[in-house]
Amino acid sequence: MIIRYKVRKLACAIAAFGFYFAAAHWLQATYTPNPYFAFGPDVPGEKIRLVPPFAQFEGSKFAVAKERYNLFDELADSEDNNTQSTIELYENNTRLGPAHSNHPDIAHLGGGRFSHWRKNGTTVYWSSSDNTNPMTNGRAYWVVRPPQSGKH
Repeated sequence: MIIRYKVRKLACAIAAFGFYFAAAHWLQATYTPNPYFAFGPDVPGEKIRLVPPFAQFEGSKFAVAKERYNLFDELADSEDNNTQSTIELYENNTRLGPAHSNHPDIAHLGGGRFSHWRKNGTTVYWSSSDNTNPMTNGRAYWVVRPPQSGKH
C-alpha cells in the first residue's frame, strides 16, 4: 500500500513537471511582444514613454496625470502661454488630442484630450481615446516631441 502511494505520488510529480515545461515552451513560442511598449509609435521625433503608476485626475475614471522631471519642460504650457507646447501624445500608435485642452474638459469629457503643463514641475494630463481607464486598459502612452520643435 505504501509503495503504491509513493509510485502514484512520483507519477503525479513527473506529470506536473512535464506539464509545466510543456506550457512554458508553448508560452515562449507563441509570445509576441507589443511593439508599442518597447519602441513607441511609428512617428519621427524624440519619444518618452509615460510609465505607470498614473495619478487619477479630478476623480475621473478615464483621465490621469503623470508628473515627470525633464518631460520636455522647456516646451510645456504655462499660465503665461497656454498654447506653447508642441508635444504630441500617443496611445499606442494613435495620436490623441486636442492638445492644450482645459483640465475640466480632460477630466469630464475625455476622448483623448490632453495638456502638457508646467507648474511646480511638468505634468501631462490626459484621457484615453475611448474613455477607458489608462491605468488598466493595457495601452502604452508616449509623449513625442516632433523634430521641428527641437529648436526655437
